[in-house]
Amino acid sequence: MNPQLKHAGIAGILTGLGLVLEFTFFVLGGYSADTFGNAVAAVASLQQHGDLFLRVAGIFGAGGAFISVIYVAGLASKLRSKAPTRAVATLYFGVLGAVGHALVALSLYVGLPLLLTLAAQDSAATTQTWRAFQLVLSGLQAVGNTFLGIMLLVAGWAILSRKALPLGLGIVGALAGIATLLVILTSGTPLAILGYMAYIPTFVLAITFDVWAGVALLRSKREPAAGTEAEVAIS
Repeated sequence: MNPQLKHAGIAGILTGLGLVLEFTFFVLGGYSADTFGNAVAAVASLQQHGDLFLRVAGIFGAGGAFISVIYVAGLASKLRSKAPTRAVATLYFGVLGAVGHALVALSLYVGLPLLLTLAAQDSAATTQTWRAFQLVLSGLQAVGNTFLGIMLLVAGWAILSRKALPLGLGIVGALAGIATLLVILTSGTPLAILGYMAYIPTFVLAITFDVWAGVALLRSKREPAAGTEAEVAIS
């Protein structure tokens, strides 16, 4: 079953807006990779700024991830007649990526109040707990971003090669996928500086792709199902 493209388009726009709001509230909450990568600095930042803005960011992150499932299903439906294999990949990698993103967001929403409570009682124990918490979050984020990066790359590839949607959208999708995977694959390597440089562009490109794809889906007509085995074989 496929969603109406109009509804999928609205979901795509909301997914992009959710990313904007999530990123905004993370910044307002005092988040930075350097601060939260250091257990002592992270706990001190939480005690100074509180967890309100970070939890709001978690709400927008989880909400955007849930809504993105409808959007990804509609995008896959649009791509299916011209690139059926890549449409399937777009659907499943996109859904798995959304699950990973939601797990990170909900872990922050639930975990931060517990860490603040612990910090008020035993700051040393909180520092150790934060290190474990950060390891779990990093793993979930890597899983989610890897799936989302592959989804963006595959969807961009399908758009570029089959012209199912505007070519500019395909370029943005491919670049977003490459940048996202670059951040993951260079982590902890001598090339980590490349991932650091690509970190902000991944957000900009992903947001641009989601909103643009949402608008394109709003303007699209439903595509018929893929009709021939030859099409499936070459796609």
